[in-house]
Amino acid sequence: MDPVHFTGKEVLDMAVRIEENGMRFYTDASKAAKSQQLKDLFSALAEEEASHIKTFLELKRALVGNDESAGFDAYIEDAQQYLKSMADTEVFTNPNAGKEAARALKNEEEAITLAIGMEKDSLLFYYELERMIRESDKKIIEALIDQEKEHVRKLTNLHKVLFGK
Repeated sequence: MDPVHFTGKEVLDMAVRIEENGMRFYTDASKAAKSQQLKDLFSALAEEEASHIKTFLELKRALVGNDESAGFDAYIEDAQQYLKSMADTEVFTNPNAGKEAARALKNEEEAITLAIGMEKDSLLFYYELERMIRESDKKIIEALIDQEKEHVRKLTNLHKVLFGK
């Protein structure tokens, strides 16, 4: 079976979609949160996701000329298969997935649990992305990975504070 291959532009488009959905989720979840701590955290995370969108759009603009895959090793088979499976999920294909996820929440604990899962999925995607991009851009992705890890840490800590788990 021949793996699907993505151009650099396509991979960055997926990264932008992840961040857009995260931003929408956190914006709507912040509005619905009852706890001020959770409102503040979700609001701050929405702002950070907006910053990540700008970063990925800048990386996309930096792709050389018409060769959208310049600087990407778009033929790393394992990464390609993983990215294809990720691309097939709703978070990557539905631009309203974040907003819809926030609307479907039953309570704050579910919101935090879903947010942690989304951040972990983002981390997995960015680790694969890191393997595919040019060396000069790896520090940018590493910084985003560190921020996503921090999101998981903050969400996990607040979950413990609010729900004792």
